[in-house]
Amino acid sequence: MRLAPAALALMIALPAAAAEREPDLAYGAYQAGHYRRAQAEALKRLEADPGDAAAMTLLGEIYRQGLGIRIDPKAAADWYRLAADRGDANAIFALGMAMLEGRGLSRDAKAGGALLEKAAAAGHPAANYNLAITLLATGRPQDDQRAIGCLRVAASAGLGDAQHALAVLYKMGRGLPQDDGMAAEWMGKAAANGLIAGEVEYAIMLFNGDGVAKDERAAARLFIRAANKGNAIAQNRLAKLYQFGRAVPPDLSEAAAWHLAARAQGLADATLDQVLERLSPEQRTRAARLAADRIEATALTTPSQPSK
Repeated sequence: MRLAPAALALMIALPAAAAEREPDLAYGAYQAGHYRRAQAEALKRLEADPGDAAAMTLLGEIYRQGLGIRIDPKAAADWYRLAADRGDANAIFALGMAMLEGRGLSRDAKAGGALLEKAAAAGHPAANYNLAITLLATGRPQDDQRAIGCLRVAASAGLGDAQHALAVLYKMGRGLPQDDGMAAEWMGKAAANGLIAGEVEYAIMLFNGDGVAKDERAAARLFIRAANKGNAIAQNRLAKLYQFGRAVPPDLSEAAAWHLAARAQGLADATLDQVLERLSPEQRTRAARLAADRIEATALTTPSQPSK
């Protein structure tokens, strides 16, 4: 569980009212990655309807992330405020986070927290997740209970971070009965949603048969997926699978390559160092080449985070 606010992704989708229009060019362009067109279409919508809160929220998100334009936290906050005043839950959440973090306006924990509560009460998944993490940080049992309710809302909406957090609470028995089966169920959902932490932890559960039927091959597939995304723990575990030939063909060069990739991120393993030392020069060269290729591929495919 990550006891910190999730990255501010507004989970933008076609609002119900927008879905009835044909077509929603602004959100369609946004979802297709055509951000300048999305901005232009949102502005057109506001010309036709100055109270279009969804268009305002979209403009706020474009300015917040700097999508096709320069990042402008103040402009983002201004658009979010306009949309929040009109009841848009995405904007209420975004404005609350901006206030909590002091992005584009003065930091105001009280007002930001109130907006986060308001968005969560409206059923906004990311708001419920962030509120839950804030509540869990207090360490008070009554706040744990509220947090679990918020996590259930967010997890049921498909938010991987919330599914992971709920799985951890079940595993710990914090705020609810300890239940390895429920922990595995929610961790599996987080993994299916592509959350790297979920993939790694569910793979470990599968490999050990912890709360779920033991399945080393399924575990290996998840370790491979997370390792290729650059997760050092998955790379280390995958190296050990190749070392011993568990669920994958034994291959010491592959074991050494994944070990080198994990070690480059600071994850040491003396046993795998010994494997590397015992390789022939040809195997060591192959392992080094594979590791370099994987490190480079991860660097090229990992999305950069926009500045705040």
